[in-house]
This record gives sequence, C-alpha cells and structure tokens, in this order.
Amino acid sequence: MRNNQNSDTNSLPRWVAIPIGLLLLPFTLASCIGSAALIFAPNIPPTFRSLALSGIFLAGSIWAFYISLRLVFINQNGNKKLISPLGLRVISLIFLAIPIISLLLGTFWEKPILYSFLTVAYISIFLQLIYLAKQRERKA
Repeated sequence: MRNNQNSDTNSLPRWVAIPIGLLLLPFTLASCIGSAALIFAPNIPPTFRSLALSGIFLAGSIWAFYISLRLVFINQNGNKKLISPLGLRVISLIFLAIPIISLLLGTFWEKPILYSFLTVAYISIFLQLIYLAKQRERKA
C-alpha cells in the first residue's frame, strides 16, 4: 500500500498534465510538420547528412508529439515507462535502417571512413535499444 502512494505522488496531477499537454500539442504538431518538410525541401540537396539530420529531427518531433498526447490521454502511474519495449524495437530498427539506406543510396562511398564509424555507432545504438527492450519486457 505504501508503494502505491509513492507512485501516485511521483506523477503529475491530472489537472496539471492535461493543460500542459494541450498547450504543447499545437507546437509539437507544427514541429512534426516542419521536420517532415525538411526531408522533402526542394532547395536542399538530398545528401545522406541532410536526410539523416531531417530524420533525427522528425523522430524527435514525433516523440515530443507522442509525449504531449500522452499527457492529455493517459493517466500516468509511477510504474509505467516512457517508451514500451515494442516502441524501443521500432526506434532501434530506424537506427539499423540508416546505414543500410546509405549503402543503397551510395552516399556511404563518398566518405567511407567517416561513414564506417557512423555505421558502428548506429549498430551499437540498435543493439543497446534491443537490449533495453528485452530488459523492460522481463521486468513487466
């Protein structure tokens, strides 16, 4: 019974979470639209770097939009995590797709040494997110 009281005091009250979520929703939606527009901008040449940065900005914007939706619609308990194991697996697939797409587009061969280091970083992020998803699944 003591743990339930502590978990309730760690989350925001509903009367605070809903207005904050409603205030953030239009800004995060505009951020998602702007980040998506960066990917298809006609005056920016589609290089690996511009696509990767636009994808990172879009992923961050979608995450912030998800958080603002969650503030409005989900009553948070202290025992819930921010991202579910399935969400972590989906995000990890994005990090795995980045080096594969760079190979398919041919941008990997422009700077192979730099992109090799980036590929190692992306694959290690992928593996770490998969490990974190397995950890959360075991605890649930």
